[in-house]
Amino acid sequence: MMHCTPIGDHSILADFSKSPDPLREIHGISKLLFANKPAWAGEIIPGLDSLIVQLKFSSENPSLVRKHAIEELEKLEQQFLKQRNRKSQANNKHRIQVCYHPEVALDLMAIAKICKLSTDEVIRLHKESLYTTEILGFMPGFAYFSGLNPKLRLPRLNSPRPSVPKGSVAIAELQTAIYPRTTPGGWNIIGRSPNALFDIQKNPPGLFMAGDQMEIEEISLDKFHQLEQNQAAQDITHIIKTKSSAARIEVLAAGTLSSIQDDPRENLSHWAVGPGGACDLDSLHLANALVGNSPETAAIEMTSTGPALLFHEASCVAWVGATCEGIVDGKRIPGNRPVWLAKGSTLKFSSFNPGFRAVLAIGGGLDLPNVLGRTGSHMSADIGPKRLEKGAALYLRDAKAPLKSPFLQSLYQADLLPRFPKWHIRSPFVPNSSVTQIQCLAGPHLSFLPAKDRERFWSSTWTVSNQSNRMGVRLQSDFKLKNDLPHIPSQGITFGTVQFPPSQEPIVMLAEHQTTGGYPRLAEVIHADLVKLAQIKPGNKIQLVLIDLEEADRINAEALKLQASTMNSIQTMIHITGKA
Repeated sequence: MMHCTPIGDHSILADFSKSPDPLREIHGISKLLFANKPAWAGEIIPGLDSLIVQLKFSSENPSLVRKHAIEELEKLEQQFLKQRNRKSQANNKHRIQVCYHPEVALDLMAIAKICKLSTDEVIRLHKESLYTTEILGFMPGFAYFSGLNPKLRLPRLNSPRPSVPKGSVAIAELQTAIYPRTTPGGWNIIGRSPNALFDIQKNPPGLFMAGDQMEIEEISLDKFHQLEQNQAAQDITHIIKTKSSAARIEVLAAGTLSSIQDDPRENLSHWAVGPGGACDLDSLHLANALVGNSPETAAIEMTSTGPALLFHEASCVAWVGATCEGIVDGKRIPGNRPVWLAKGSTLKFSSFNPGFRAVLAIGGGLDLPNVLGRTGSHMSADIGPKRLEKGAALYLRDAKAPLKSPFLQSLYQADLLPRFPKWHIRSPFVPNSSVTQIQCLAGPHLSFLPAKDRERFWSSTWTVSNQSNRMGVRLQSDFKLKNDLPHIPSQGITFGTVQFPPSQEPIVMLAEHQTTGGYPRLAEVIHADLVKLAQIKPGNKIQLVLIDLEEADRINAEALKLQASTMNSIQTMIHITGKA
């Protein structure tokens, strides 16, 4: 039996924990959603006993969208139950080739010894099982398969390997999995497959979806090497290539962490590809508007310190977000406005304070390949262009595009560059107090905490850890529990989910979060305050503030209205006004 409830302010949690066969219902209802995706459904993320559906709000009344979504999910459940009673729906079945030779089956001997079986018996038991994809997570294309023979049940390795080869077939507990790419990992490697599980050149990019089945065909070592050479998928794109433009920007210094970011990728979470995108989307959209670009155009997200860039073409740029100045030939230029730079100019940046990230947009945009619907980088998933490095070149798509704007054309005077207007816009958020308050809704597992610990959780002042990154913001304080909280069956997580791992240091999910997680989620940051997560830096203090859903909707509506008003003002100025 399914129970639906809002989770955070932008998702619905469908709970199947009371169902006699949770995974079958989750997979069946997910298929119905994908087959005829409703307008209100964004990312669809199957879990082990739950289904998370992120919502798209096209109306001004989010409560009505939530109500409608829950009603529609309940209808889909009834539809699935009727179909199930009439006949069982066939699952997609994939045949995967696996080599069990000890050269590639790194733990085969150890597995046989611990399980008190011969290696031939281990291989037979593994290859003769029929496996079902429970969920995807960890990395793009990584599927967790049930169906492992209980005689092969083993714990994870005591010490994870720093590098598990791509294609490794591994087992742990009662599951098997295949690593789509080289990565650290702690499962027992029983074989290796040459087959591609995730390929950005294909549509869809992933081979397995939740509910799909896998059967295994054993192959020899020679066959494995032959197929690995002939059928290996192309490596995920790393190199920024030019298509036609000769105009370019040279990276003289990379800064602490500079990467190419645009809007989040969509409809890929069920392949274990998180949306990613700029951590501070509002700043991305404003910076692009200032130079006449469409809001989602890829730009440079700068973290902590900015890069040094040599412009080989006169360019119009703008940076928004953390407070900093641009430095061109010793001249300091304030941010949050369009700035014309002369050909041959070098742009550097002062320290970021306050704030942690700024977005640098370049008029006309960068010339980049489209990867899974976007041109930006998803570094944790190894998709898109890699982080900026010294000596790299960024190519411009159309450096003269800003001249189509009467205002930006009037601002451009070749012999007076750099040139910029006196007016500026405000950044969406920069920390301006000793403790930044971040408003949250209660998470579904907050009740795991005793009442007194719940009060302490909300009253605690948290310090942002140095271990924070684009995947998540780790928090530290003197808040400690006597006993660890239980793990939960893995379920979908989103930007702003506050997980509580055994370290008892909460992790707030950021743009490049994993798609699923098995730690209790104690809170969900509201949509309007996600920008705050992008701008708090290691050492900053924050407090998580509990509010209700009605208040969250009001605050979100005000934030959206303010952003829209600023965007409209910029577009009016850029496209109509001709005065600097």
